[in-house]
Amino acid sequence: MLLNDIGLKYDADKSSRFHNYLDFYQKHLPDREFSGRLLEIGVMDGLSMRMWAEYYPKAEIVGIDIKPDMASYMHNEHWQVPERVKLLTLDGTKKADMQPLGMFDIIIDDGSHYWAEQQKSFEILYYSQLNKGGVYILEDLWTSHIEFYNNAKINTLDYLKKLEKKGMKMTYFRYKHKGLGIQTVFPEYKGLDSETVVIKAGQLK
Repeated sequence: MLLNDIGLKYDADKSSRFHNYLDFYQKHLPDREFSGRLLEIGVMDGLSMRMWAEYYPKAEIVGIDIKPDMASYMHNEHWQVPERVKLLTLDGTKKADMQPLGMFDIIIDDGSHYWAEQQKSFEILYYSQLNKGGVYILEDLWTSHIEFYNNAKINTLDYLKKLEKKGMKMTYFRYKHKGLGIQTVFPEYKGLDSETVVIKAGQLK
């Protein structure tokens, strides 16, 4: 089964239901025999946790969020996040929270989407906690065009462009919505594409 099919099964917004990222991810991620460690920042409703757990049955799946005590209500018949998925109340922008988690092979930032938080998490995790051959995914870069998310000196797209000028290679994906798309949430922003990026480990150390 394709990753997007599983995403649709759980109604994850990463699927072709909305952002349409998953076919792109599947091209850049390990196959389903992957048995390493995956971290996702931002658990929200747990739908992507369920998706990753099914797609990677042999992997260790870790989800972090600032919401308190997620395991107490997500590992049940209603939320249905599998018990083997670790749900931890941690802040992805704090080194003291992240370092004890150790190394990962796949890191996905689907957290707050605020510019400063995206950049801080990248600086903490990409350089110190992403294994050789690993992949870092920074989702929803469309927020770089929205003033609501502005809490840094530069937006995250410009931050990434600076890294590219230094020689870091990254692969972007943009999905043009056929309907209102992002405009359903931010009506004043017309024609914004969903956007994400995949960055391979081991660059600019």
